[in-house]
Amino acid sequence: MRTFYLRKFDKPILSSKIKNEKVTNKERWLGFCIGPALVTTLYAGVSGSYLNSFYTDVLGLNALAGGTFLALLPIISKILDAVTNILMGQIVDNTRSSQGKARPWILLAGPLLAISAIFLFSVPRSNMLITAVWVVCSYNLFFAVSYTMYNLSNVAMIPLSTRDNKQRDKIAMASSIGLNIIPGLILAFVFPSFLLPLMGVDQTKWILVMSILAVLAIPGTLIQYYCTKERVTEEVKPKETGSEKSISLKAQVKGCLSSRYWVLIMLVCIIYQLYNNFSVTSMLYYSNWVLGSYNDGKTLTILNVVGQAMLGPGIAVLWPLVGKIGKQKVYIIGSVFAVAGGVVGMLNAKNLMMALVALTIRSIGTLPITYLTLSMVADALDHVEWKSGYRCDGFSSSIYSIIITLSAGISMGIFNLGLSMAGYIPPAADGSFVVQTEATQKFFISGMYGLPAFCALILLVIFCFFNLESKLPQIREELELRRTKN
Repeated sequence: MRTFYLRKFDKPILSSKIKNEKVTNKERWLGFCIGPALVTTLYAGVSGSYLNSFYTDVLGLNALAGGTFLALLPIISKILDAVTNILMGQIVDNTRSSQGKARPWILLAGPLLAISAIFLFSVPRSNMLITAVWVVCSYNLFFAVSYTMYNLSNVAMIPLSTRDNKQRDKIAMASSIGLNIIPGLILAFVFPSFLLPLMGVDQTKWILVMSILAVLAIPGTLIQYYCTKERVTEEVKPKETGSEKSISLKAQVKGCLSSRYWVLIMLVCIIYQLYNNFSVTSMLYYSNWVLGSYNDGKTLTILNVVGQAMLGPGIAVLWPLVGKIGKQKVYIIGSVFAVAGGVVGMLNAKNLMMALVALTIRSIGTLPITYLTLSMVADALDHVEWKSGYRCDGFSSSIYSIIITLSAGISMGIFNLGLSMAGYIPPAADGSFVVQTEATQKFFISGMYGLPAFCALILLVIFCFFNLESKLPQIREELELRRTKN
C-alpha cells in the first residue's frame, strides 16, 4: 500500500497542545477520557440494545423476511466492516504527518460520525423495500466507514502515546472511564429513566435525541485530537519519515502471530466482546419482559446503575491491587467473581434484589477487563516488536476494531434470530403490549447471565497462561538498546 503524506497537518493551527515528553493529567483526562467519552456515548447509544430496539419496536423490522433480515444484517455488514478495518489499519500504518499516524484520522472522523449517525435513525417508511435499503446503507456508513476510522485510530493511541508501562496503565484506566463509565452512566440512567419513556415508538423523537448525541461527537474528536501526542511515532525523526520502509501486511500478520501473548489477548477480546454485547442487548429486553414492564422508566435504570456502580469506586481498589500482585492475578480473581455473579443471576433471575446482588458481584469481576485490556494489548505489541523487530500498531488496532465490530454484529444477529425463534412479540404502535412466553423470558435470562458466566470461566483459564508482565522490563530494555544502536 502506498504511503499517505498528510502535509496539510503541518499547519500550526493543527498542532497538538501537548508538549510534554511524559504523559500529563491534561492529556490523560481530556485526551483519553473526556474526548472519547463524547464519541462513545454516541456509539453506545447506537450500537447497543437501543438501535436494535429502534429496529424492532419502532420500524418493526423483526417481522421482515420472517426475522431473517435483522438476523443477517449485522453479521453480513460486519464482513464489510472487517475489510474496511484491515484497510484502515494499513492506512494508519502508512500515514506520515507531523501530527502522527493515528491522530489525524481521529480529527477527520468527527463530522462523518455525526452525519452517519443521524442517517441511522432518519429512515423513510414509505414502503418496506426503501426502508430496508436505507437501513443497510446507513448501518454500513456508520459502522464500516465512520466508526472504523475513529475507533481504529483511538485504539492505536495508547501504545503510541508512551512506552512507559505505568503511564500506559494510567492512560488505559482513564481511557476506560471515557469509553465505558461515562457513556455507561448516561445510558444507564438518562436513557431508561427519561428518554426511552419519552421517545416510546415515535421516530421523530428518536431522531431528535440521537441527533443531539451525534453532534456532540464532533467536539469529542477535537478534544481528543488536540490533547494527545504520539511519542512513539515521534521516535522516527522528521528527516527519516519520508524514507521509512513500510512493513507489508503479510509481515505484520506473521509478526503478530509469532507472539503467543498477542494471540491470547486477542482471544480474550473476542470472547469478552461476544458475551458482553449479547448481555447488554439482553438487558433491555430482560428488564422490560422479565423483571419489569415495558419502558417503565425504573427497572432498567436500577439494573444499569447497580451494574455500573462498582466500576467507579473500583478504580481506587484496582490500581493499588495491580501494583501489589500484578495484572495477571487481578484478572484471574476478577474472572472468578464474574462466574459467581452469572451463577447467582441464573438461579434468581426473577427476583429483583437477587438480580442486583448478581450484577454487583459480576461488575466487580469485570473491573480488570474493563480497565486493563487496552494496556495489555499495548504490552503485547511491545512483545511483538521485540520478537519481529518492527511495530504493528495499525494492524493490531484494525484486528482489535474488527473484533469489536464483528462481535457486535454476530451477537446482535444471533440475538435477533433468537428473538424470532423464541416467539418475541413487540409492542403495538399505540404502545400496548402482551406478556412474553416463558421460552422468550428464558432466552433473555440466558443472554443476561448464563452466557457471560460460561465465557468468564473460559477467560479464567486463558489468564492463567498470560504471564507477560514479568518479562516486560527485560523486553523494554532490549528494545531501548536496539533503538540506541540504530
